[in-house]
Amino acid sequence: MEIDKTTNTMNKSLFKKTFNWILDIIFQENCLGCKSKGEIICSKCVVCLRSRERETSSGIMAAYDYRDPIIKNAIWKLKYHRNRHLGIMLGQLLYETMIEEISDIRLLAKGQPILVVPVPLSPKKVKVRGYNQAKAIAENFCDCESEEKIFELVDNVVVKKLDTEPQARISNRNSRLKNVRGVYEITRPDIVKGRIVIVIDDVTTTGATMTEIIKIIKSSGAKKVLGLALAH
Repeated sequence: MEIDKTTNTMNKSLFKKTFNWILDIIFQENCLGCKSKGEIICSKCVVCLRSRERETSSGIMAAYDYRDPIIKNAIWKLKYHRNRHLGIMLGQLLYETMIEEISDIRLLAKGQPILVVPVPLSPKKVKVRGYNQAKAIAENFCDCESEEKIFELVDNVVVKKLDTEPQARISNRNSRLKNVRGVYEITRPDIVKGRIVIVIDDVTTTGATMTEIIKIIKSSGAKKVLGLALAH
């Protein structure tokens, strides 16, 4: 049985690499930075991405500064132009940038899989957009450790039950906090009880959305909850 399990894991990993290679061929876009062909963000531009400089809220960490033009453009294309292929790159970047923090939280998990929860969209917004960009990032974040299986993506454990005004249109932090209060609910508290949980989003500004989600997960008995965003 153990051999079969190892074989299945290797096959999935090989399939993932082959699938990504095919996507690279199909979607041969110019680099969002230097415009060279072959990669959405080339290796030379990756090392030049602007790291987060501003403080985020307590319990929330971001990888990059949203003011970086490449990051801002990448998130925009993922979010509004249905470029799901970008989810692979952005999920990998989030994982690689947060590798130290992930190592620390793994010690707390003590071998138990870490739950990964993407910030949900309302059903109406999913229907309009076609998919959830936070989930696209989270899926590929998890796949970076596909062989060890330290992450377990749990979608729909937290849902957005109300369709509210977009946070990006609200500048005041107190108004943002009020806008998301009571908007999210946890559907399966038994899943998060006693577990380590990572909440993933594409962008955090005031931290209002993630703070609200972290609060309801903690209230359901989670051992520890960490918020990770690609940009701030």
